[in-house]
Amino acid sequence: MDVDRWRPSAGFFRRVNQVVRPLLESPLHPLLSHWLMLVSYTGARTGREYVFPVGFQFWEPREVWAFGARTGWMSGLRDGRPVTLVIRGRRFEATPVIVEERGEVADLLQELVRRKGPRAVKDPFLGLPPDREPTRAEALAAAGRARIARLSV
Repeated sequence: MDVDRWRPSAGFFRRVNQVVRPLLESPLHPLLSHWLMLVSYTGARTGREYVFPVGFQFWEPREVWAFGARTGWMSGLRDGRPVTLVIRGRRFEATPVIVEERGEVADLLQELVRRKGPRAVKDPFLGLPPDREPTRAEALAAAGRARIARLSV
């Protein structure tokens, strides 16, 4: 899959989020909430509240991983500011730990696929193979486009 072929704009994500966010906040959330959650936090400089849908995976019973590829939403969370998550209709408070180092992200992606299967990471912009475990080179390439937020809930 050529992940460099199409790069959605911020405007594209804003329009999609205008549909997805209300769905995740509604009784219809089961349509999307098996792999999308809402993340909200207050910006440090702006004081503005940010709320957006994000792909996630449960890792441990009280740990959730969120993925970001070619998006800047995790940048505002580097300082460990608390966030609110809405996962499958339930609210949780969490403190993120952002993993950005390429080798560590690659290790985590490979471990996630080993534990949960190739379809565990649904983000098409990462470019991971959908039908098998990624090679180290593929995991490193995906890690160059991604960050992982580890959230204890």
